[in-house]
Amino acid sequence: MLATVVVINVLLAIGCFYVAWRVWKLRVALSRAADALIAAERSTHKVLSGAPEAILKGQMGSRQLRQSYQQLEPKFRQVQQALALLSLGNTVLRRRPRLLPLPQLNKRAIAKRR
Repeated sequence: MLATVVVINVLLAIGCFYVAWRVWKLRVALSRAADALIAAERSTHKVLSGAPEAILKGQMGSRQLRQSYQQLEPKFRQVQQALALLSLGNTVLRRRPRLLPLPQLNKRAIAKRR
């Protein structure tokens, strides 16, 4: 009977030592993971610490660009209209010889103008 109790106690002690060893290994692994997460958080903080200011600066730049675009839009329409008129004028001038013939200049008159 005494031998049975001693064997059971030894088996229980071995089991408890095994569990304690596994818990210790788990604690070491969790400690390493926590250290890695802290290092990642520090490096991320270093990289992203200037992000709010950069985002604000970008938003202000975008706002200014939109305002500049809105100011230039009427001028752009005017340029488009001017180009349309020039195109129309070019088309009319191309068809002009059919409508009103220009006087023909001879080669001597052209040479004198130069």
